[in-house]
Amino acid sequence: MKYKRKRMKKAMEDKQKTPETQAAEGVSPDTQAEQKPAQAAEAEPEVEVTSPDPSQPSQEEWAAALKKTVEERDSYKDSYLRAQSEFQNFKRRNATARADAYEDGSREAIAACLPAIDNLELALKHAEESGDKGPMYEGVKMTLKLMLESLGKLGLEEVPALGETFDPEKHNAVMRQPGGEENVICEVFQKGYKVHDRMIRYAMVKVYSGQE
Repeated sequence: MKYKRKRMKKAMEDKQKTPETQAAEGVSPDTQAEQKPAQAAEAEPEVEVTSPDPSQPSQEEWAAALKKTVEERDSYKDSYLRAQSEFQNFKRRNATARADAYEDGSREAIAACLPAIDNLELALKHAEESGDKGPMYEGVKMTLKLMLESLGKLGLEEVPALGETFDPEKHNAVMRQPGGEENVICEVFQKGYKVHDRMIRYAMVKVYSGQE
C-alpha cells in the first residue's frame, strides 16, 4: 500500500511538470503519453467485494430471535401482572383477617365481662327489694353504669326480650307458662347481648304457651 502511494505521488508530480522540465529529465512527450494510461490505471482505487460472513446470523434468524424475545417479554409481563394481582388479593385477605381477629377478640373480652355485669345487676335488685339504697347501692349502680357505657363503645348492646315475640336467633326459651299470647316472652332469667349485630349470649327466657 505504501508503494502504491509513492507511485501515485510520483504520477501527480509528473503530471504537473512542464514539457521543458520533462525534456531536461530525459522524458519525451511521447513517452509521457504512453505512461499516462498506466499511471491513471494505477491511481484508480481498489474496490473490495466482500462475501457474506457465514458466522453472522441471517435476516431470518434475526427475525426469529426478535419474535422469541417479544414472546418472552409478554410472558414475563403476564407473570408480573398475575403476581401483582395475587399480592393485592393477599393484602385484602390479610386486612380482613386482621379485622375479623380483632372483632373476635373484642367479643370474647366483652363476653368475659358479662358475669360481672349480671352480679352487679343482681346486687342492685336485692338492695331495691330490701330497701337498702345507701352509699353502697349508689356505688354499685355507678360502677354498673360505667361498665355498660365503656363496653357500649366497643359495640355491646342488650338484646330486647321481655314482652317480645320469641326469636330463636336471639332468645333461648327454657320454660313455658300457660296462658297469655303464644310465644311471647313473659320473664327473663338472664339478659342477652350482642356486639355489632353478632350474638355473644342468648337471652334465657320463659314464654307463654297460649293455652290455659
